Amino acid sequence: MFNLDDCIAFITNRSAKIFAEELEKDFRPYNMTRSQWIAMYYIYTSESITQRELANKMCIKEPSVVRLLQKLESEGFLNRSGIHTDKRVKRLELSEKGVQVYLDLLPVAEKFKDDTIASISEDDLQTFKNVLNIMVSNALKERA
Repeated sequence: MFNLDDCIAFITNRSAKIFAEELEKDFRPYNMTRSQWIAMYYIYTSESITQRELANKMCIKEPSVVRLLQKLESEGFLNRSGIHTDKRVKRLELSEKGVQVYLDLLPVAEKFKDDTIASISEDDLQTFKNVLNIMVSNALKERA
């Protein structure tokens, strides 16, 4: 018989929501949301990234990423520019202020990660990541 509380997809979804809420709390004193910081992470760590690519990396719809970027831009954290071959495609780059805020919050994110994996062996963490990747791959194959 199906038991939702024993379903790995439900357990990981519930866990992800808890992690998101807790990280959001850690960023709140800095007037930064988890989604804003994640966007800044991908922009900072990408040599070149477009709005569409960012939306794909963050697994959110383009209209949502546009609103997120508008907020970052209005705060002075982000610069958007059209590329010469297609002005509709926007390249994203953190401003100096954005880079500084990103780097200031990096230790907060690192501490959060370290706290969540405390007392878990490297082997167990790698096994967990491998199993999740296989499950995602299986889910995508089944839906194709």
